[in-house]
Amino acid sequence: MTTRCEIISVGTELLLGQIVDTNATWLSEQLNNIGINVYYHQTVGDNHERLQAVFERAQSRSNVIVVTGGLGPTEDDLTREVAAELFDTTLEIDAASMAKIEHFYQEKNIEMTENNRKQALAFRGGEVLANPIGMAPGLTYHHEGTLWIFLPGVPKEMKQLTTDLVIPYLHKQQLSAGRLFYRTLYFQGIGESALETELLDLMQAQTNPTIALLAGDGYVTLRLAAKSVDETESHHLFDQIEQVISSRVGSFIVDQPKTIVERVVSQFKHHRLTLASCESLTGGLFSSTLISYEGVSSFYSGSLVTYNNEAKREIAGVDDTILERDGAVSEACAKAMATGAAQKMNADVAISFTGVAGPDNQGHIPAGTVYIGLFHKGQTTCYSYQFPGGRDDVRQAAVERGFKVLHHELRNE
Repeated sequence: MTTRCEIISVGTELLLGQIVDTNATWLSEQLNNIGINVYYHQTVGDNHERLQAVFERAQSRSNVIVVTGGLGPTEDDLTREVAAELFDTTLEIDAASMAKIEHFYQEKNIEMTENNRKQALAFRGGEVLANPIGMAPGLTYHHEGTLWIFLPGVPKEMKQLTTDLVIPYLHKQQLSAGRLFYRTLYFQGIGESALETELLDLMQAQTNPTIALLAGDGYVTLRLAAKSVDETESHHLFDQIEQVISSRVGSFIVDQPKTIVERVVSQFKHHRLTLASCESLTGGLFSSTLISYEGVSSFYSGSLVTYNNEAKREIAGVDDTILERDGAVSEACAKAMATGAAQKMNADVAISFTGVAGPDNQGHIPAGTVYIGLFHKGQTTCYSYQFPGGRDDVRQAAVERGFKVLHHELRNE
């Protein structure tokens, strides 16, 4: 029988974005690593009716269900109660869990409120997974051919219980089937769609290993995943499919892909060109990003950070006519900033950034508007963009696009 696993995360705070659900991601990795296929993730708030609907749906389609959260002492911790209704069973105090909770309060010399007894409740006919570092234990229950596992939502407690008890329990139930192993191939010089076209028949026929395409920063990643009993067998499976892939697109495979910034650095070194920048919108972010890479001082002069009009005029030499007629956020200003940076720092190439980061529009200019100026071989060009997101998103997007502009400009140098 194929194992179809589902993970349910319980907690209104997850839906509100107050807490990031790292539990489901971590659990998926651990379960897949022991050969249990995770088919679904669900997140639900602390609401009786919605919990009931989510649990019923999971029962109808999955045969291993892992639930995290909702096992606490408060009134809105409803996981056990709703599950007991589905299982048509009752909840009863687990003596060992209750003794541990009482001991904790006695040791701390704190009066235990009555609602803490709720954390010791377990399903009649189920099993208890003792929690070594927290109050609420984990719980298991078999219902109509489906194994339900309930774990605390606190990540540290959930991980400890999963590692120490849940995974051995799944092995004992003979639900695990080998492990998942991975191999990654990197491609440069071929786009994601072109690579998919070359390998489409392999991807459509995939069983084990499986093949997944992921686009990166100027490269494409091909992730192979194989389920096998040991690493030796996985290597054999990978070698077979990689041989077929290499016969088709082997010329594009690289050992270690370079980021767009690394490629720009290599281009400037290779062509022995110098670079300068002038930044308004990005406020030095381009310069900060670039100088984090080794060897940049051999070609990069620095950046003029000209945030207001006076700085643009006095430092970058932008003409008053441009600022008054076209404004600071304009193609003309971006070109003048790039030209000014090249002249001030005697650089072969210069790049400039001006725009409106937001969140508000600047007059008739919408937030997210960006102009990137480029000076090269005595000529200045400008590229305009409209980026979504908040201030940091727009600034980061502008810098990333700036490196792509430079890379494209120097490809045929």
